[in-house]
Amino acid sequence: MMNEAGVIGGELTPYLLSDDEWITGILIGCFVITACILSQGKILLLQSLRKLFSTHEIGHLFHKQPAIDSYFLTLLTLQTCLLVSILLLKFQSDGFVISTTERLTTSASSILLACYSLMTVLYCIAKRYIYKFINWIFFDKAKNNLWTDAYFFILSIFGMLLLPVTLLAIYGNLPFHLSIIIPVFLFFLMNLIFIYKCFSIFFSQLHGSFYLFLYFCTLEILPLLVVWKGIEMVNDIFL
Repeated sequence: MMNEAGVIGGELTPYLLSDDEWITGILIGCFVITACILSQGKILLLQSLRKLFSTHEIGHLFHKQPAIDSYFLTLLTLQTCLLVSILLLKFQSDGFVISTTERLTTSASSILLACYSLMTVLYCIAKRYIYKFINWIFFDKAKNNLWTDAYFFILSIFGMLLLPVTLLAIYGNLPFHLSIIIPVFLFFLMNLIFIYKCFSIFFSQLHGSFYLFLYFCTLEILPLLVVWKGIEMVNDIFL
């Protein structure tokens, strides 16, 4: 008798993400998006990457560029959210996120993936408007726009780097510890760049380090804790 986990020789076979059509379709779509952007917008990406670490002409960073740049950033940000959601599902299936005795099935994985994706997208949208509101209170519009563009560019590059890691984790038999260590390393690297850009844009003076700590911890760490709590609630409901 067949079920969602599958049967071989009368025994249940474990659910594998590599056999999930939704996972495969999403990863193919992400690969196509990345390939198209690298082929058509490689110059723009390289220019933005160079300007990201430039301390000159800060007021012109990411501005006066073709409108397609915003389209690229939107696609790559969405890709980042999907890849993070797939990795969370991978960790869940391996019992890393929340320990459970229930066998993960196709229907449960689809629901979890949809919930994780929704939470990550809402997280990015909320962060955009929280930063916009806080920066509107304390900083001028030019710095606000500069930080928003830099933030989503860094997030987009993070997603591009996650793509090969996710493919290896799902289809390449990447060791479990590496499938955790590499994304965590990329996450901390991304946050170091966030801190650097935040300091260079808003708190360039030495005394601004204290304000940077309060500003960054409040707007980065607290939202992540909320998302993690949301993941726990979703897992409790559907597993």
